[in-house]
Amino acid sequence: MNKKILDRLPIFNDPYVRRLLGYLPAYKKEIALAVVCMILGAASSSLIALLLGKLTDLGFYEHNPSIVWWTPVGLIGISILHGGTQFLSNYLLQRVSQQVLVRIRRLMFGRLIQWSSQTYQHYMSGKVVSKFVNEASSALGMAAEILTTLVRDSLQIISLACILIYHNWLLTVVTLVVAPLLALVLKWVSKTVKRLTLGSQNTLGEMSVAIQEAYEGQRVVKIYDGYVYEKKRFAAINERLRSYAVRMQAVKSLGTPLTQLVTMIGVSVVVVFALTQAQNGQLSMGEFTTYLSAMLLMMPAIRHLSSLNGSVARMSAAAESVFKMVDEPSEEDKGSRTIERASGAVSFRHVTHTYEGSNTPAVEDFTLDVKPGEMIALVGSSGSGKTTLINLIPRFWTMTSGDILFDGISQKDLTLKSLRAQISLVSQDVVLFDDTIAANIAYGVRDKVTDEDIRKAAEAAYLLPFIESLPEGFNTRVGEGGAKLSGGQRQRISIARALLKNAPILLLDEATSALDTESEKYIQASLDELMVGRTSFVVAHRLSTIEGADRIVVMKHGRIVEIGTHKELLEKNGVYANLYKIQFSDRPVHPHEMV
Repeated sequence: MNKKILDRLPIFNDPYVRRLLGYLPAYKKEIALAVVCMILGAASSSLIALLLGKLTDLGFYEHNPSIVWWTPVGLIGISILHGGTQFLSNYLLQRVSQQVLVRIRRLMFGRLIQWSSQTYQHYMSGKVVSKFVNEASSALGMAAEILTTLVRDSLQIISLACILIYHNWLLTVVTLVVAPLLALVLKWVSKTVKRLTLGSQNTLGEMSVAIQEAYEGQRVVKIYDGYVYEKKRFAAINERLRSYAVRMQAVKSLGTPLTQLVTMIGVSVVVVFALTQAQNGQLSMGEFTTYLSAMLLMMPAIRHLSSLNGSVARMSAAAESVFKMVDEPSEEDKGSRTIERASGAVSFRHVTHTYEGSNTPAVEDFTLDVKPGEMIALVGSSGSGKTTLINLIPRFWTMTSGDILFDGISQKDLTLKSLRAQISLVSQDVVLFDDTIAANIAYGVRDKVTDEDIRKAAEAAYLLPFIESLPEGFNTRVGEGGAKLSGGQRQRISIARALLKNAPILLLDEATSALDTESEKYIQASLDELMVGRTSFVVAHRLSTIEGADRIVVMKHGRIVEIGTHKELLEKNGVYANLYKIQFSDRPVHPHEMV
């Protein structure tokens, strides 16, 4: 079909629908075969109408006895042709639909993991999951259904309409009188269904979020007796979803009988005209049978097309939701320079960062030169900018102004891949994947390391005795988020992962916070050895773990207020000394004094 003709069809006016259907040309062979099957199916419907008319004249007027036997044979043969072509066309289009779904989900996932940090803040995880599981599938399922209806039923109506015009053009003109009224009904149904579908999808996303939060936060729910609150919260979302579903079904249910009523008015008018012509001898019984059969066979096709607008509205809403997610901005990666292995020299030049929606900088005018192999400890009260600074180093966030130099090369000039290859991270929020212990330790470098390398990293992180006590050893699956492991075990796997990467720059954000005192001693010893020869930035709540730092940077309101060794800062008797005294005294700590 000519592209200009397609552009005039209402279904192709929606940019998201056009974008979704843009995936189909890659499967033109399968689609072409499906269309051929639909043409044969439409032709078989016309044959039924013609056959019934011809057999009526032969059987009733010419009294041909062979018609008694040929009638069922002909009808069964046509039914087999119709059913076979319908099966094959449906199968081919569903196959294409699933192949496109795989491509779109792959695109969505690729975009998801490359989002900028700002983008993640705009989405709740439950809604993202809903887009992958529900909306992408719904959009493609609707696309296959719409294409089938649009092609098969349109061809069927055209072929049957040709029979109607051929047999009696006057009756066909009468039939077309109801077309404008039918168009108004379809427009109302389409507009209303799309609005309700968008509302339903948003509410379904909220439900996914509520379920996920209740599941992941089950300990908080239990300890704070949040059962009633969570039930009420879920019930409210559930009720909104029910309301959308009921209203949508009401519109669809009302749209179908309205369409049928309008169609039946046309049929009734035609029957009156046809019977009048028959009584005047202008129409034979066979011609009337052909005409009436063709009209009755057209009704299901018209009914399918009448519901097409509702399907298009739902597809449009789902496609819009999916592609808006795909179009979210990815991390900017404009750098072109690379470093094979950095020495570890890092220079901060007037680094300032203000989060979106905030007027107060989280880090302000931070300037510091760090030599290769230095251990820099970041200390300060909650909200002083320590973690923000840690996140700026690997460019999880793009600083508002200033620069960070690695071996004299601007962070902005480095590719993200090269920049992040120089950095290992261990944070208090341990991220483990639902895979084996070995796969989690070797995450990102599995093709570059041996099993012995993984074993050595586990041993250095004091994991080996625990792993060897497990029946499946390193092949033990850790569960979703490491649910099968204790907090300390999860943290040690994270440390083993950093050990194995062997990057020249190490970021430790409360790396030992989840460990008991005994484990912390062993892990701290392994971390001290790991930091030798590497540039390390350490954020620690327990000041005892950073006493050996080459320099301790004390931050307040995003700025450096003190800098020096542990001994030098205690002698200054300033902010750091005060924090140290608070931590090692018995008096209660005020929230603003917390490190």
